[in-house]
This record gives sequence, structure tokens and C-alpha cells, in this order.
Amino acid sequence: MGRAEIKEIRRTQLIEATIDMIARHGFAALTLADIAKTAHLSSGIVNFYFRSKEELLIATFRHLAAGYERSIEQALARAGDDPAEQLAAVIEADSDPRVAGRKHVTVWYAFWGEARWRPEYLEVCAEISDRFYRQTRALCAAIAERGGYRDLDLDAIARGFNAMSDGLWLELLTSPKSFTREDSKRISYAFFASVFPKEFAARARPPQPARAANA
Repeated sequence: MGRAEIKEIRRTQLIEATIDMIARHGFAALTLADIAKTAHLSSGIVNFYFRSKEELLIATFRHLAAGYERSIEQALARAGDDPAEQLAAVIEADSDPRVAGRKHVTVWYAFWGEARWRPEYLEVCAEISDRFYRQTRALCAAIAERGGYRDLDLDAIARGFNAMSDGLWLELLTSPKSFTREDSKRISYAFFASVFPKEFAARARPPQPARAANA
């Protein structure tokens, strides 16, 4: 194994350890020594790969963002050419436990909470939000064209879903006993069913209670 590969492995170890530590303790109690211990590495090695804790935190946030966007891209690639199926794939990926599990959502919100005072975090937030908006708008435009929908405010639809996605993640974080990923997906489908009923109405139907067997 070459030095470059070893370096990448060590960096990833430290980033994953940072994610674990933020999820458990937040930013306030975060130390490089604890991160190194969680990664099963020596304290001194952290400064070999990252010049400061802030550099490690920025790398961690970008790692989270890259993982999320990779999940979306993979879902789109599997969805085929139908824009409605592609948008459904985005909804499914947005609630995937690999990116929307409690640990990762906790860390996302920790970074979002700091973004107002840290320009580097705000930049990452803006990049993700803009790409998600443009992607959603393009899919909505394609669905509207194919389905014969006219006079839609595509900007409002795309930005509305963007904001709703953030809110659904917050609901997953704050109400884990009463709100599930299935609820999150159903709400997203209901939103798009109100705009594109032919494509999403069936997906938005609430689950039917099981019928009792006949005596």
C-alpha cells in the first residue's frame, strides 16, 4: 500500500471519528486528543494530517456533503430516464439511513447550527443547497414537460422541497419515537402529488390499517 493510500485511510479514520464524537458530545467538548483516541491513533498524528481542529472540522463537513451527494447520484443512476422516477429516487435517497440516520442528521444539524458564525461552513451549506435546488428544479421541469403541466412556479416548488427536506430531517432528529423515515417519504410524496398528481398520487397514499380476519 502506497503512502497516498495510507494517508487517505488515516484521514478518513479521523473524519469518521470526528463524526462519532460530534454525534455523541457536540462541538463544545470536542478535542483532538479524543478524536485520535476514537480513531485508535496517537494524538500527535492528527496534526500530521490536519493543521488544526478547524481544518479537520471543515474536512468532516465536506466529507458528509460528498457522501450525501454520492448517495443521490447513485440513486439517480439506478432510476433510469423517467424524471418522475428520478425524483422518487431522490426522495428515497434523502431518507436513506446511510445518510439520514440519527448519527449523521445530528452532525449535520451541529454544523448548520455553527454556520452563521463560520463562513467556511456557510459556504458548504450554500453549495449543497444550491445543487439540490437546481437538481430538483430540473427534474420538476422535465416532469412538467412530459406530463403536460403548465404555469407551474418551478422555483417555488424546488425551494419548497429543499426547505421541507431540512425540516423532515429535523423531525427525524427531534421526534424519533413518533416520526419515521417512512413518514418523511410519505410527506415528500404528498407534496409532489399536490403538484404532479398523475406521477405521485399513488405513492402519497397513507398506509391502510390491516383488516381483521373474518371470524
